[in-house]
Amino acid sequence: MGRMLESGNERILIFVPHADDEVLGCGGLIEKACRYRNAVKVVLASVGNSFFWHRDRPVSARSRKKEFYDALRFLGCTNREIMFNDKENALDTIPRKDIVTKIDIILTEFKPTMIFIPYPSFNHDHQALFEACIAGLRPIPDRHYKIIAMYEYPLIVWQYPKLRDTGEMYLDISGTIEKKVEALRKHRSQIREPRHLISPESVRKWAAKRGMEVGLEYAEKYHLLKAMLF
Repeated sequence: MGRMLESGNERILIFVPHADDEVLGCGGLIEKACRYRNAVKVVLASVGNSFFWHRDRPVSARSRKKEFYDALRFLGCTNREIMFNDKENALDTIPRKDIVTKIDIILTEFKPTMIFIPYPSFNHDHQALFEACIAGLRPIPDRHYKIIAMYEYPLIVWQYPKLRDTGEMYLDISGTIEKKVEALRKHRSQIREPRHLISPESVRKWAAKRGMEVGLEYAEKYHLLKAMLF
């Protein structure tokens, strides 16, 4: 996939349930793709006013949006969209057809060559967006994608049942791991203690673990759903 990004000819579309998932799952991909001048668009399913127990205080939708925009700008991406402005942690309350319709419109307008969607997990927002993306990516004549894959984030260690029959795809992010970690720090409201699975320290360790699996210093792993050769 790295060589495909280096061509600068790809149109990459990433759907994320929450602000910070774009960095956790695809921070290296976003930075690398933008650096090689591919077209990259990140679609955030929802933001909203929330109360975060790890901070023991409310966090406004405005703050979440700013963190999302700051992180993407740091990675070099300026094309972003928010589907719902008041449904954070409530995507499962939206009629599925409404989410799928928005996905259909985005696919038609952006015309991506590569699409990345969340790996389903215990989180209901992740599950709702995953299922809506699968519906939106149903086979349609004259709508072709080179790659459809799921990105992961460390909290997938707690999910059941585990997905089977997916391919494995790794992206070398050895040259961009520092930017991925720093981009996560832009999400100030989300920063956890070092031992937490989605702390900056753990994100670095996770990337090192994935890199070790394929002989790289750092990597992001993607679970391949479909690949097409043209």
